[in-house]
Amino acid sequence: MIKRLKQHPSVVLAVAAIIIALLFFARSEEEKILERLEQIRELAELRDTESGIQQAARARQISQHFEEQTSFDLSNAGHPYYTIPSRHELTQRILTGRGRLSTLELAVQIRKVKIDGDSARVQLRGSALGTMRGERQQFLEIHLVEILLRKTDDEWLVVGARHIRDERADTEAQ
Repeated sequence: MIKRLKQHPSVVLAVAAIIIALLFFARSEEEKILERLEQIRELAELRDTESGIQQAARARQISQHFEEQTSFDLSNAGHPYYTIPSRHELTQRILTGRGRLSTLELAVQIRKVKIDGDSARVQLRGSALGTMRGERQQFLEIHLVEILLRKTDDEWLVVGARHIRDERADTEAQ
């Protein structure tokens, strides 16, 4: 069999190309999740002044990466647990938040990804460096959070988040 394959190098090349293509295009579920989170991070950053239309478009783009209803447990950060009942309301909240910002740079460090069927949990350390409109002094926020995702129609969407702890104090102590 191998001897016959050696006589037909085009077949060997075709088989090798198919194997390489399958390896290249067959992303794991973890890679899809991490790609989704990176897309959200990129969309959320604010480097230049945005017009009202640009802010609205960006808020809508971000909210498309979330399920229709989302829940956030911020009790460890001194805020309540709350549910946002619709993607439209989420878009409005994102728009309101972005409207208060002049700049926002985000960094994410993934700690752990756990996939259980069509559900996933991603623990990450995220930092935000930015300025509020009308202020010159920058703020720095560093938090450990858990992002909850669900796979719907072969697409991973965020269903919520849980704040674990504020890590800014740990960074300032170092």
